[in-house]
Amino acid sequence: MEHLIRYVRVAVDFVRLRYEDLTGRFHEFIKSYAFQGQTDLPISERSHRYAFTFGSLLGGFSAFLFFLFYYFYDAFFFSGNDLDVMEWSALGACIFGFYPFLLRFGLVATALTAGTLAVAIFFWMAFVMGAGSGLYLFQIVVLAILFLLLGARKRWLAVLFSCLTAVAMLFSRFAFREPSALVKVDETFLDWLNAIVLVSIGFQLLFTMTALSVQVARAEAALAAEHARSEALLQNLLPDEIAARLKDRPGEIIADGLPAVTLLFADIVDFTPRSAARSPNAVVDFLNRIFSRFDALTEERGLEKIKTIGDAYMVAAGLPAARDDHAFVIADMALALQAAVADLGDEMGETVNLRIGIHSGPAIAGVIGTSKVFYDVWGDTVNTASRMESQGEPGRIQLTAETRHLLGDDYVFQSRGLIDIKGKGQIETFWLLGRAPA
Repeated sequence: MEHLIRYVRVAVDFVRLRYEDLTGRFHEFIKSYAFQGQTDLPISERSHRYAFTFGSLLGGFSAFLFFLFYYFYDAFFFSGNDLDVMEWSALGACIFGFYPFLLRFGLVATALTAGTLAVAIFFWMAFVMGAGSGLYLFQIVVLAILFLLLGARKRWLAVLFSCLTAVAMLFSRFAFREPSALVKVDETFLDWLNAIVLVSIGFQLLFTMTALSVQVARAEAALAAEHARSEALLQNLLPDEIAARLKDRPGEIIADGLPAVTLLFADIVDFTPRSAARSPNAVVDFLNRIFSRFDALTEERGLEKIKTIGDAYMVAAGLPAARDDHAFVIADMALALQAAVADLGDEMGETVNLRIGIHSGPAIAGVIGTSKVFYDVWGDTVNTASRMESQGEPGRIQLTAETRHLLGDDYVFQSRGLIDIKGKGQIETFWLLGRAPA
């Protein structure tokens, strides 16, 4: 019994693999047929081309089935010449198979040419075989294909051509009640033919719409994936709140006055001589490892990374949304950065030190530019925080009296005294040593 189950599973897997292989080959065949070597088509046009080609091939297959039907029925010929109904069916199959080659001239030209030709073919067939054959109903498929190709681009043209097609269908129904004198048919033949026509139309509409829905679903999935990538990229460039404002009110100037923020600048000590002794790939890898760790710490604490400037890292708290603990989270971030570079130095087998500067105060933040936009911060607070870093010492965190006052007694400080800051004169600064004991 186990052997039988194993053999059945092997057989099922084989059939499934063969089915997937055949359907994949058929899919690639339709794509090459539909796209005609044009690989830069929009997603929506590719979907419509695919569905049109699928429907055309189904139409050709239906004509071939009619050919077989006429052949096995073996009784109905055109009178007065040697051209019989079988040859008309074979010609119809060839015409439908040729339709996809029209796509190289564009969807609109294809729709008009293919639609006109199809209406003429079915109008003629209805005249020859009579309305009782049901062949005039194939113009319903023409209507569907017209809307498929034209509806989203030339709606008025789709409506006009559809009205003309509907008129031709109604005229065929009521003007050609009986078969023409060109053929000899009986009621049995017409009954069979009518049944085949109805089944063929149903399957053509079903499979064509299914192919279109599959392609539309794929296009929507591709668009959704592209949208998700765009959203992720936008969120990497801008804070979520700012990105939402840009999407909701495009063109609006985004500039916010922030009464209380804390800014941190961190700079890698001796980065210039380090980079001179390394290859470009090694320099980028070195910075990437450090700043990726910084990014993770920033995200963990809900802070806002503003930018990197060479080997300097700038992060802020209290923007774009205000928060009361902006000084505390930045102080913790500074201590975490020191611990992170110590760990990274051990991993890389070298000493890595930071100069870190912190200052608190009001600032202005907003979005600059129309291409490659970014969120930036300006004001005296930014300049002072930058000076705290540039005039600090390796491995130490320097902050101003404003930030020291906000932090209170929750941290341990060492006074550095007064230092001369360019553009500001003498100001009092402190070293942040760590958290105060509980």
